[in-house]
Amino acid sequence: MIKFRVPATSANLGPGFDCLGLALTLYNTFEIEPSGELILENTEPRFCNPDNLFIRAFRKAGGTNLRVRFDCSIPSSRGLGSSAAMIVGGMTAARLLGVPITSDQLFELSAEMEGHPDNAAPCIYGGLTACMIRSSGHYLSRKLPLSESFRFAVLIPDFEVSTHEARSILPDTYSRSTAAGNSAHAVLLTEAFRTGDLELLKEAARDQLHEPYRSTLIPHFDELRELAEADTDGRLLISGSGSACLLISRRSLSEDAIRRISAFPEHWNVLPLQAAHHGAEYLEEGTWKKIF
Repeated sequence: MIKFRVPATSANLGPGFDCLGLALTLYNTFEIEPSGELILENTEPRFCNPDNLFIRAFRKAGGTNLRVRFDCSIPSSRGLGSSAAMIVGGMTAARLLGVPITSDQLFELSAEMEGHPDNAAPCIYGGLTACMIRSSGHYLSRKLPLSESFRFAVLIPDFEVSTHEARSILPDTYSRSTAAGNSAHAVLLTEAFRTGDLELLKEAARDQLHEPYRSTLIPHFDELRELAEADTDGRLLISGSGSACLLISRRSLSEDAIRRISAFPEHWNVLPLQAAHHGAEYLEEGTWKKIF
């Protein structure tokens, strides 16, 4: 069997709404082999059917049937790219089983199926990515420099925030000053990621488009942010559309801070992670090797 994995991703990163994304060292792992029939192993009964997102993506990429065993660590509906991981996983499986699909084609199909590209790009390519829609309507992505000086942690509660709810709570229009200000913050945020300038990152990561609204869907968000930022001198952001949050800092959360965060009623789980500099990877002789 072929074993491969795809990383969790955190999109938006504050002001990079629908365009910036970061791959993290939390993975969904799959073992696959050709099969004359569809065989799904180690998955919930409700997902054990052809409507499984992995299988839909596999077939969209040109695959037919396979045997696949799931080992998924990315929690669903938490803003950590779980659906993108399944889509990219299914399409990567098609490529590994011989479907002639390029990385650019896989990105385009994944973004199209996901509905936006900011989780698909880092899941495929790894690291920090920026995306946009070309004038032709096709998606474009580029990998951006990322300093090694930052530490990352995801804070995951025991409740979900639906993407539909997180989208519907946003305003339909913004003022010119809000749009201009957010653009400036997004540009300078990428510079902070490149140089490792934490003070610039803390200021540039302030968002005006989605976080002020989505934070109302996350109980105790303000207290959580104050606690985490005071403890690490870092910046806490909503990961994707939530409910998970991403902490960016130079020093790790203290044991006392982790204990206090875990004591919130939403039962927050703190996972120290690193940036996943490679996206989809396959296992060969005990070593993970990048696919794209």
